[in-house]
Order: sequence, then C-alpha cells, then structure tokens
Amino acid sequence: MQPKTKARSAEKRKQAVESYTLDDAPGFLLRVALRTHTSIFTAKMIEGLTGPQFSTLAKLREVGPCSQNHLGRLVYYDSATITGVITRLKARGLIKSYQDPLDPRRREIDLTDKGRQIADAAIATVGEISSETFAPLTHEEYRTLTDILKKIIHR
Repeated sequence: MQPKTKARSAEKRKQAVESYTLDDAPGFLLRVALRTHTSIFTAKMIEGLTGPQFSTLAKLREVGPCSQNHLGRLVYYDSATITGVITRLKARGLIKSYQDPLDPRRREIDLTDKGRQIADAAIATVGEISSETFAPLTHEEYRTLTDILKKIIHR
C-alpha cells in the first residue's frame, strides 16, 4: 500500500469509529428486535412449542414428508439442532419417521395427525404473534422488512 493510501485508510477508519452509534447499527437492532419477538413468541405460542419446533412443524405442514437432512436445510438448522428438534417432536407424538418407499437407505419425516392439528393451531397463533411484534409497522413497511430480510438470507 502506498503511504497516502495508508493515511487515507487510517483516517477513514478513525472517522468510522468516531461516528459509530450502536443504536443505529443494523446487527444490534436485529438482535434487539429478535429478543422482542422471541419474548412475545414464548408468551403466546401454544403447546410450549419453541421457535425451532414451530419452524419444523410449519415447514413440514408446508412441504409434506421429506428427509431429516432436507428438512434441516429448509429451516436453516445444522444437523445437531434438527436432530434434537426431531427427537423432541417425536417424543411428543407430533412427527413420525418411516422408511422412504423409493430409497430404503433414507428415512422420511412427516407430521402425525396430532402434529398436523397442532401445526395448524400454531400457525394461526404465530399470525397473532407477528401482528403484535410488527404492530408499529404499516403493511407496506412490513412487506419491505420481509423483502429486506429475505434478501439478506438468500444471498
């Protein structure tokens, strides 16, 4: 790096540090917004479902039977997390697994009848949770926020 370039770089860094305000930092704001949403979710979600459990049931309701590996990718959970979620949901009788008729090496995960009923009720409940979380936003702001978050996730 040239001496002038180093000096400009150091000056930019100094200006960035001096002008930084935590309350305007997107990462900080996302964390605080998530904490707010999680608090509302925990207070209102039915059947004591956790966020990962709800996501798993809702995604199975949406896509139907699929492999545990594929399901984990669909809900953005690593192998250890989806394994634990599946184990707990099976123990509660909300999901079942069975051998894939087309590939005996693969196991399919699906909702039980009880799991489908609870997933349906939980999906209705999450609508109420989202309404409370995002009440300060107009419909257009809500759509914009959703679009922005999808853009970050799907990059």
